[in-house]
Amino acid sequence: MSVAEDDVQKTVLWWRLLRGVAVFNLGAWLGTAAWVSSEDGAVRAQLGLSLVYVLVCGFRSFWPRIDLERTCIVDSPVSSMVAGRSAATVAEVCFATQVGLLVALVGSAAGVGWVAALGPVVVVLLSVAQVCCWWSVLTLSHLGHAVEESIWAVVFALVGGALWVCAPELEGVLGVVPWVGVPLCLGYVVFMGLVDVPMYVGRWREGRRTGRRTLGLRAGLHDALHRRHPTRSWAVWRPEVAWLTGYFSGAVWVSLALVHLVDAAT
Repeated sequence: MSVAEDDVQKTVLWWRLLRGVAVFNLGAWLGTAAWVSSEDGAVRAQLGLSLVYVLVCGFRSFWPRIDLERTCIVDSPVSSMVAGRSAATVAEVCFATQVGLLVALVGSAAGVGWVAALGPVVVVLLSVAQVCCWWSVLTLSHLGHAVEESIWAVVFALVGGALWVCAPELEGVLGVVPWVGVPLCLGYVVFMGLVDVPMYVGRWREGRRTGRRTLGLRAGLHDALHRRHPTRSWAVWRPEVAWLTGYFSGAVWVSLALVHLVDAAT
């Protein structure tokens, strides 16, 4: 096997893993739907929101893309940056809503008013993050991504703090939430602050230093709709492997776990 063939084979194996995880996740959602109570409105809401998230992550696993670089694995209109980003926006707002509903539930159960009111704020802030992401995708500037990821970090710092405040007042299943949620939020915030946000800031600064072109919103929309560079080079995909794999696996499992958690708590 030549070096080039070996390079492509690594990408194909990783892509096969993503697709396998996507199929597993759909099966896990079907199992979740059969397991949980379908009579409770809160559970039905979590289940529906999770379904959107599972399906979109599956879609993105079968047609992976790197938005700003206009890179994809499959040369197809389905791999359009606009198609992928639109689906991702819907999915991430659904995930944000799942988190917001959980925070509101925890706040109400603990009798902490400001935490109960934080739920809608979570959804609004993470929706603003989607606007920042779109700005980056259209303009080709990583600055929007840096702002987007900073918003996610701030939101989960707030969520972690809210869970910590509520912990003494929670009992039963909800009493476990802070013990799991606070460490997860802390780890996520540390990762975003030390790795993700600095990475995008660095890419933005490098782009300014090298004079990398940017686009206006109208031209960027046309570019994102039509331009794509299909490649299976491992050198291209390797920097994206860690976050894409974690996103399409661990984040989906969190979404499913939220369904089970709310079902057990109601």
